[in-house]
Amino acid sequence: MEYAVVHSSSLLRQLKTFEVTARHMSFTRAADELCISQAAVSHQIKTLEDALEIKLFKRMTRAITLTAEGAILQRNLVDAFGRIDRVLTQLAQGEGRARRRLTVAVTPAFSSRWLVGRLDRFLAAHSQLEVRLVHTVMHTDLGRDSIDLAIRWGDGKWPGVECERLFGTELLPVCSPAMLKGGPPLLAPSDLAHYTLLHEDSCDDWERWFEQAGLAPSLALRGPLIDDSNALMQAALNGQGIALGRAVLIDDDLRRGTLVSPFSQTLTAQGAYYMCWRPTRSEQEALTWFSDFLRAEAHAQEAESSL
Repeated sequence: MEYAVVHSSSLLRQLKTFEVTARHMSFTRAADELCISQAAVSHQIKTLEDALEIKLFKRMTRAITLTAEGAILQRNLVDAFGRIDRVLTQLAQGEGRARRRLTVAVTPAFSSRWLVGRLDRFLAAHSQLEVRLVHTVMHTDLGRDSIDLAIRWGDGKWPGVECERLFGTELLPVCSPAMLKGGPPLLAPSDLAHYTLLHEDSCDDWERWFEQAGLAPSLALRGPLIDDSNALMQAALNGQGIALGRAVLIDDDLRRGTLVSPFSQTLTAQGAYYMCWRPTRSEQEALTWFSDFLRAEAHAQEAESSL
């Protein structure tokens, strides 16, 4: 038997009326619960029976009972309406909201040494949001790679993206305490000539540091070049040499004593950390939440650094 389709809102109303009537086994009590007249209940049941071309109730003088077909429909409606009620309750409580994803491109060093330790605060406030971190030392194509936001190190001048500065940092010489104990004493910057220097990308920062210390920049022209801040710091932790570390990324290491700084002289880094996004991006609530979170954490970072 094919069921003639009726208007969905009318059908739902008729099914609900049937479920309530079957539960009470009374047109009168069903009318009271639904706040409609007994005649309206009777009319909706009759309309549903006509559409289905079956009888749902056996009508007797002072009572009604379910037919076999009515009992099958009631059993399934109780289950269906129960599921709907549970879903609506979950939605009202925020438990059933579809999780949204925000994809963030970030360098491994910034992620592990700064972002991840703060991410719990953001996720606690936005539990319906899934944050996906894509780790790369390259500047990704935000549109091609479906990146919502990137955190980059540099001068903020990248074509095709909009940027907002988060914070800069100081650079300071750091190494493992074990290496200092076993090597020649470091009493003056010139004593660095006895140690391996570790460089990030180029010798430029060490050249500037030696020049600021009143020494020949050429003293910096030795040691391996490492293109990732995380690997650079790991080499320093391993006792492989002395690196110029970004203060914002090594605060925890200095506090724990896993890294030490043999000299107090610092150098202002020529780059800074920036938030970057596509100029044509659509306004995303999740992106606004995350960028606001980064700004707040950046302000706290700079306030702490100024103490």
